Amino acid sequence: MLKYTILTLLILSTCFSCLAQDNNNTQLVANFKNYFNKRLTDSIYMQWSEQAKKAVVKSQLDTLLEKQLYPLGDIQSLSFIKQQGAFSHYKLAFKNTALQLIVSADSTNKVETFYFKPYIEPLEANTVQQQNQPDTSRAIASNPDSIAPTNASNENESTIDLLIDSLALNYTTMPTTSGLAIGLIANGKTNYYYYGETTQRNNVLPDKETLFEIGSITKTFTATLLARAVLQGTIKLADPILKYLPDSVAQNENLAGITFQNLATHTAGLPRLPSNLASDETLDPYKDYDVNALFSYLKHYKQHQKPDSLYEYSNLGYGIIGELLAQQYHLSYSELIEKEICKPLGLVNTTEFPDSDKLQDFIPTYNKEGDLTPHWHFQALSGAGSLKSTVADLLKYAEANLNIQKTPLGNAIALTHKPSWLVSETQDLGLAWHINIEDFQEIFWHNGSTLGSSSFLAFVPGKNIAIVVLANAAQAVDNIGFAIIRKLIEQ
Repeated sequence: MLKYTILTLLILSTCFSCLAQDNNNTQLVANFKNYFNKRLTDSIYMQWSEQAKKAVVKSQLDTLLEKQLYPLGDIQSLSFIKQQGAFSHYKLAFKNTALQLIVSADSTNKVETFYFKPYIEPLEANTVQQQNQPDTSRAIASNPDSIAPTNASNENESTIDLLIDSLALNYTTMPTTSGLAIGLIANGKTNYYYYGETTQRNNVLPDKETLFEIGSITKTFTATLLARAVLQGTIKLADPILKYLPDSVAQNENLAGITFQNLATHTAGLPRLPSNLASDETLDPYKDYDVNALFSYLKHYKQHQKPDSLYEYSNLGYGIIGELLAQQYHLSYSELIEKEICKPLGLVNTTEFPDSDKLQDFIPTYNKEGDLTPHWHFQALSGAGSLKSTVADLLKYAEANLNIQKTPLGNAIALTHKPSWLVSETQDLGLAWHINIEDFQEIFWHNGSTLGSSSFLAFVPGKNIAIVVLANAAQAVDNIGFAIIRKLIEQ
């Protein structure tokens, strides 16, 4: 289901059981049209209930109107579509587009809910059934009552939509953030949501083609490559890495006892980063760290912690996995990813090195202060965080992890899900995947970050649900992903 949400101002009311009067809502919308066309933001805000004002402060409304709505021009006409409980649906026609506005009011005729989404002309039911999947999805988005199987399903989807929009609103109105893309698998449907801007103040939403840095979600791809090699008999998880290192490096006894399983579960005793990672370009710290630097570090490595003694997250460990796999197969890490994962799954926009025709979709990145910052580049530590991808590709990848096929790649994916290290009573580790146990469900997840991007991917096989959240800002998105996945588990 393709749900392309442009903007939502959500005010969740405790009075949803109260039915608002249609004529009152019509007057509210007429007032909104008048104030909007005169750019009277203060007057628009004055129509809101006190509860609404607590949920969305004036500065958030200012930002959203200035960035996304006012650039559409004046509202040329409005028309009533339908009443759905407390919610009135209206069509707002602009010069070059139309939006659907869903509004509800409290008992004093003050706004409680303002919800915008693209307006799509409804299709006849017999026409919908003949359309291909993308068209059917658009029909569902514009007219859920006529297509969705049950009212309960409609209510669940509406609840999730409201939650996603509320979380996204809070995120994209922060001064240090820019764009946000969310993909969702639930109820047998695929939804996409887009917010903010690809570049600050350009008024352009991200979309399915927008390329993001995904940071450490890359590690789950590296773990899948490792599992593939294990099932091919090329490597064993219990193999010591000394077996695959150059002789001059393998002589270092401090590396004895470190296995591929240790590297893949962050239990090798290695630090997060090698001590000789001292790039002069701190904005792009990995770009000059090559295989010579890596092997030099390992040659002189002094044991940090004993293998199998504790969990300590290590980018270094996954960099080693990626480098040793590449050497075993006589291919680059990027070539291995393309051959073993991207091509079989049809991930056409997932890569370490975007082609020239993809660069126009590669979104700029913003650091914690909200300033533009360079994309990251990798050499020897590619397996730790070098990949770029889109929300559509990562949702396809999540689908492959949810519904595992009986193929060589599917078998490798299944191996990455096998619990391999107990972190706590409520968390296991697979190969790369963190596995949280909540409400008797296994949540497989990984996040990622670079200096100017944040990412989150999670899926729950027991519920057949998945979430992908991508942002081109350093501000973390984990809380968004976990809030959505937990709400889906409840339903």
